[in-house]
Amino acid sequence: MRRRFPRGDAGPIGAAGWLFAELAMVLVIIAIGSEVTAPSAVVLDPSATATPTTAPSQGLALTTVRFTIPATADDATVLADFRAALDRTVGPQGRVGLILLFGKSTTANPAQGTRLSERLKAVVTPANLPQLRTTVDIRPYFGGDGTPGQVMVELFLLT
Repeated sequence: MRRRFPRGDAGPIGAAGWLFAELAMVLVIIAIGSEVTAPSAVVLDPSATATPTTAPSQGLALTTVRFTIPATADDATVLADFRAALDRTVGPQGRVGLILLFGKSTTANPAQGTRLSERLKAVVTPANLPQLRTTVDIRPYFGGDGTPGQVMVELFLLT
């Protein structure tokens, strides 16, 4: 009588076949992805004069600057404290690319910390501070260092 193998089990030879097929597929994908494409033809208008323009490349520095300010006072005091801390840490000519605000809650509810940082953002946004590139890059969160009722400000400077 002839011995029959179960249909689902091909043994180590079947597994090696599948691994070889997967390797071949990966190599084909790499070969297709690494093909060099021909540059497209550029038609220049001979009457136009070219003026080279180079925009300065700016990016965010990897090191951050941090300070904390109390956010429980009135809006004018909070703005004055923020402006003074910004001038002290960055300087009047500094450029800030991203601001993260971390509000520390005075209660067990973390939502209060988020409200503190959102309030600070609402106070700082219309002030048009010269160091801020744009006010879109201010992000309020909860948590951070400091005592309850304070907001930790983390600045990412432009390079």
